[in-house]
Amino acid sequence: MRKVSRRPVGGKPKSFTYHFYKSTHRGAFFIHKLMKYPKVVVASVPFVDEDTPLVAPALLKAVLKAQDIECVALDLNIQIYNFLKTRNDKHLFLEFFYQQNCHDSIVDDLSMMFDLYVQEIMAHKPDIIGLSLFSEETQCFTVWLSALLKQQYPKVKIVIGGPGLTTLENGSTKFPDRLKSLGYIDDYITGDAEQSLVEYVKGNKNFPGINSHQWLPLKDINNQPYPDYSDYRFINYRSPLLHLIDSRGCVQNCEFCDVIGFWKKFRYKSAESIFKQMLYYIEQYRVYRFQFASSICNGNLREFKKLVKMIAEYNNDKAKEEQMSWLGSFIIRKAKHHNAELWKNIKQSNGFLFCGVESIVPHVRIALGKNFDNNDLDHHLKMAQHYGVPMNLLLIAGYYTETKEDYEYAKDWFRQHKQFANNPVQQVQLTLITVLPGTRLEQSVDMEKFKSGYEQRYNHAKDLQKVIENCGFHTRTFF
Repeated sequence: MRKVSRRPVGGKPKSFTYHFYKSTHRGAFFIHKLMKYPKVVVASVPFVDEDTPLVAPALLKAVLKAQDIECVALDLNIQIYNFLKTRNDKHLFLEFFYQQNCHDSIVDDLSMMFDLYVQEIMAHKPDIIGLSLFSEETQCFTVWLSALLKQQYPKVKIVIGGPGLTTLENGSTKFPDRLKSLGYIDDYITGDAEQSLVEYVKGNKNFPGINSHQWLPLKDINNQPYPDYSDYRFINYRSPLLHLIDSRGCVQNCEFCDVIGFWKKFRYKSAESIFKQMLYYIEQYRVYRFQFASSICNGNLREFKKLVKMIAEYNNDKAKEEQMSWLGSFIIRKAKHHNAELWKNIKQSNGFLFCGVESIVPHVRIALGKNFDNNDLDHHLKMAQHYGVPMNLLLIAGYYTETKEDYEYAKDWFRQHKQFANNPVQQVQLTLITVLPGTRLEQSVDMEKFKSGYEQRYNHAKDLQKVIENCGFHTRTFF
């Protein structure tokens, strides 16, 4: 009888280890594919006084999508923005959003808003609702919306996150903890949520940042997926522009700013990475306007110079409507750091700068953390005017250390700089100083003295606004 070989056709027999490896890994693959994660809706919470697409829901949708987690991204803010922009009683709604003062005349409209938002969120039948708070001013709306959602849909998990949680405050019970104790939310996430939200959806509540004020900063921001705006309705925006997360943290340490409290280390994307993302958005959404969603766009000056040069070269042979343009918060540095070539490229790249001057008074400005003098400021104004680069100046009208003599100095400065009104300075934005939790200012300021000086600072701010406008500048106030 012929002996039958047990060796399989095709060569050497496979070992038990090989077959076990193949079967278990193939099984793991299919288990991963068959595993159904909870469906998520991430929504931005009003009210933010901007008519641009808020980036957080789109970013988190992309992060979850990369993990095969179904997610819908909703920008709820734009609907209220459009509703209020022509209302004569807008200030009454703002009183509710910012201070919870509810006037009888708007009760029906507010009730309609909340009902519509609950319906819009729940139309997607989520298992988890993530509410993204852009700023502290969104807390009031969050309380009411989360309470209503919990009342009507108690089985749906609600998790909140974002800068608006203000977890740096000194109170024994912080805002997200209060909402959790009231039962309005199930959980909260602090800090960078790209990792922690994924872990939360997968059921791991022990990950840093989940129901904790200790969180892990994202180590590499260059290799994150691009925000996915496919759920946004761009027709709702007056002139769509997309935000680019170019950096996190700051290279400065201004005493009034809480950015350093959140991000101890400055992290940035490479010029190549940012430019590639801009090209992707042009191809995907036909959007050519961008805003850097960071505290500073020129924190890493080397990468910033490379980026604006790349944009300028891209724009060189394009029709105006197909050129890139961008907006960004821009550090004023010593004049030697921002040369003529840089200004030329900023112009050719269609840049618009938001320059944080904070105080016109040099010794006050340097003491609070801005390391440039008025000669450097004049240099930037002259270069911007020469090359046609538009900018807004951001001022804290009446910093708490300023004297009456300093007030007069600031007024005289504008009288002596009328030639920069409208070219390059498009607008002077004025705000009053506030003491934010987690800042150096909070640690050093005498709060009794600070509060007692409010009326004097407010009156100076109004006087300064009049002087600035009489000099031909446009103003926008936040007080």
